[in-house]
Amino acid sequence: MTNQEESNLQKTSLPVIHRSPWLLTGLPPDALKGSHGVIEDGALVVADGLIQALGTYRNIAREFSQYQTQEHAGSLLAPALINAHCHLELSHLDLAGRTQKKRTYNGDPVVWIRDLLTEKERFAQYNADADKLIMSHARQSLRSMSAEGVVFIGDVGNALTSRAIGHGVSTRVCFLLELLGLTKESETKTMARLENVAATDSLEIGCTPHAPYSTTPGLIQAIKKQAERQNHIFSIHVAESNQEVEFLQTGTGVFKEFLLERGAWDGSFTIPGKGSVQYLESLGVIDNKTLCVHAVHVDAAEIHILAKKKAKVCLCPGSNRFLGIGKAPVTEFLAHGILPALGTDSKASNEVLSMWREMRLLREDHPNLPPELIFAMATRGGAEAWGVASEMGSLEPGKRALVLKIRCDENLRSAQEILEYLTTAGESVQAGFLE
Repeated sequence: MTNQEESNLQKTSLPVIHRSPWLLTGLPPDALKGSHGVIEDGALVVADGLIQALGTYRNIAREFSQYQTQEHAGSLLAPALINAHCHLELSHLDLAGRTQKKRTYNGDPVVWIRDLLTEKERFAQYNADADKLIMSHARQSLRSMSAEGVVFIGDVGNALTSRAIGHGVSTRVCFLLELLGLTKESETKTMARLENVAATDSLEIGCTPHAPYSTTPGLIQAIKKQAERQNHIFSIHVAESNQEVEFLQTGTGVFKEFLLERGAWDGSFTIPGKGSVQYLESLGVIDNKTLCVHAVHVDAAEIHILAKKKAKVCLCPGSNRFLGIGKAPVTEFLAHGILPALGTDSKASNEVLSMWREMRLLREDHPNLPPELIFAMATRGGAEAWGVASEMGSLEPGKRALVLKIRCDENLRSAQEILEYLTTAGESVQAGFLE
């Protein structure tokens, strides 16, 4: 339990009715007798840090008349946000912010990877206290996201020290150590590292393979088995670019050239001749605890696989836009019953780490998407993806009272207008945690 959560428990030990002009539950419309999951003149009953009941204020006040009411005029109440994919340890690079006007990647991830590696080497070379600075930048990013209403972050990093980024911070950080290697030699070394982590840190962190094009099938399967033993989410970058799909299907293209250039190719990797999702399915690693990040270049058959296996998907529209790799098939995911999560990715591929901005960009990319579904992706979708939906992601009795208080313009007069505002205003949304 985090310090913020303990503080919330202490502050809400006595039952309180929280009344707001608008109560955004994050639930689908058919799960609640309210328009778009929004209750006008709504109320939450909170006790011992948990939501006891919710509904219209009229009904709640009648049923719980013995409780004190706290008014939140001019604000709406909503579930806290969940960032389902981030690389906090890359916050010091700010590659996206510094290069956005100088360079465009035009959908070529290898050019970006080269820039990323160059910047990492340069930072280490010119900063004697590089490790301390990396941690400082990472925690600043974490504090900024917490300040805008993020209560949970699925974080991926390459250094074991990055597991400490979330220590002592109110937002809950679930850290996964990223592993990779596509040659026999690198597989042997990474397998040893995986075994060492499993032996010493099995209760503290999980591991994740980087991507299908950078990790041997043996490593992918071994990491999946460890995730199953630890009951961790198995997260992996999937079908992020056309070049990834080209490499897996034909063994050619810029990824093959890059691997040869870096000395990361020894010919032992057998080209699967399949798309990313089909390849991972053949390895037996796709199930309801698999989180496929990006999933931009997947075809209809692969979406069917993800739906059948009940796998999860995380979209990163800000990163995708910066790299120019395309737009994920969101409507197709939804049509197959998949509610994606949303993530910011890192400051190396996204100029601003803001979940409100991710919602805005997704609306811009897919203007016909219902706003209530986009907000659900930033809340309930992330909770389901990380297996914490019993605690957070929506406002429901029995869940933790992780509630946002968002300043609301009095000119917003309907549920539709509320949702339009929240999913288009971006970083201008003023949100804080309910106390």
